[in-house]
Amino acid sequence: MIASCFLVFIISYGFTTMFVTGRPIGSPLAKWEPLSIPEEYYDDSGFTEIEFINSTHGWLIGFEALLQTSDGGESWSACLTLNGITSYRLSIVTPVNIWVSGTSLLRHTIDGGVTWEYVNTPNAAVSRAEFYNTTHGILADSHGLYRTFDGGISWQSSINWSSEYNSIRDFDLSGTSARIATSSGFYLSEDWGLTWTVEDSRSIRGLSFITDDEGWILHPQFISHQVNGTLFDLPRVERIQVPSNSYYNDIEFIDSDHGWVVGSGPAVIYTPDGGNSWYEQECPDYHFRSVHFINETHGWAAGSSGAVARTVTGNSLGPHLPSGFLLSFGFTGGGVFVPYISVLVGTVSTMVCVFLIFIIWRKILMNRYPHHERVQIR
Repeated sequence: MIASCFLVFIISYGFTTMFVTGRPIGSPLAKWEPLSIPEEYYDDSGFTEIEFINSTHGWLIGFEALLQTSDGGESWSACLTLNGITSYRLSIVTPVNIWVSGTSLLRHTIDGGVTWEYVNTPNAAVSRAEFYNTTHGILADSHGLYRTFDGGISWQSSINWSSEYNSIRDFDLSGTSARIATSSGFYLSEDWGLTWTVEDSRSIRGLSFITDDEGWILHPQFISHQVNGTLFDLPRVERIQVPSNSYYNDIEFIDSDHGWVVGSGPAVIYTPDGGNSWYEQECPDYHFRSVHFINETHGWAAGSSGAVARTVTGNSLGPHLPSGFLLSFGFTGGGVFVPYISVLVGTVSTMVCVFLIFIIWRKILMNRYPHHERVQIR
């Protein structure tokens, strides 16, 4: 009996997993196309950020250079050579007003990259900078956090920011507030960078806010959703594999429904409903660090070892990624992923099997023993 119940659980669990993770029937599948980048423009660490302003014009930042394209990524040329300086952040205010920041680096162009100027900063150890418009920006270094309201001519230090909040992972700036993702938490400033409060003390990889009241927070292995100041975690999703171990690096939402997350295992996942369900999109097994979309269909991603790809089917689906939990992490390294719905169906099927076996056994017992014998047995 025990063996039969176990067999029922395994079969029902397996078929359910195959069903819920299958490709959508009759639906077009999303596909990412690899783009070729000259090897002299990157090292093993690859690219840290990619951003486009339309379907043709975009920028790509890496270790050695800032690259630009005017044909959607078919060809790239260097518009800023960094000479071995580590760069992290690309901030495009307008097609001609661009900022590049990194270690001991903050440069600015107002002619689309034809000429660049060095920008004076409070300290030499610049790490990352982000600008909301031509005047308002925030800069972080190993000493603290600073804001400017005059395009970088002068800087004011934040009152309660400490270097222990580093490293900075991402910025989100609006006309009234500023948000920062760090390795030690998610921080909000409602006075535009002067003072900061902790919204989430867990490690954060990225932010994507579509309004001041709604946004998504990317953790290394799961996603949170914030609406009207309330933060709640979305169920973790995974590939069905051994080991099953996903790592997220960047997130992009263009509205309340359509969003993408990139990283590794899988490289790209997509949600059409605000994060309630997720689908893996077909892509080479890259390790992406940055993603950018200009609309529901056209997007680009970049990452380690020169990995760059684009899609024109970004709102199409792929294999469904179920929510669940990991088991035997120490034994397999990544753990065996167990979908919630498969466990539920397997458990219910097993209970039904046990109930049917009991009914059948009771029926056989009643037929074997007459009524008076059953009374005597009692």
